[in-house]
Amino acid sequence: MGKTNIGFEIDERDLANAKAFVAKNGGSLNKLVAALFASLAREETRNLPAPNPASTVLMQVSAGKISIMEAARQLELPDAGYVFHRLSELGLPLPRLDATFVAGQLSSAQAALDDCLIEPTTAGKKKRGGSRTAARA
Repeated sequence: MGKTNIGFEIDERDLANAKAFVAKNGGSLNKLVAALFASLAREETRNLPAPNPASTVLMQVSAGKISIMEAARQLELPDAGYVFHRLSELGLPLPRLDATFVAGQLSSAQAALDDCLIEPTTAGKKKRGGSRTAARA
């Protein structure tokens, strides 16, 4: 991960205290500030509750690491619809399907629909103006 320079304002007394701390303990102000920022992320992570197993399974589904049916099996749910509902409740995105899989499903669906089509029958052509012609005669 790269590094970046930042600039910020700090109270003179706080800066003096930080310089005194660095002089006493060694290091530099840059290292002190970087260590402080790094500790913030570690502290936040430390305070997070451990995810429950069900949430872990749902996060794996959302990331596409396991199938929806496998998640239903692991969570002991009746079918995949319940997995979708649980994903929605947690605000997790639905998994993206592989393009090849989607194309195969579309092809199968089109073939099934094509098999159900009924060819239209061509009815005989009606004479135009049939009753008006008889009326003139």
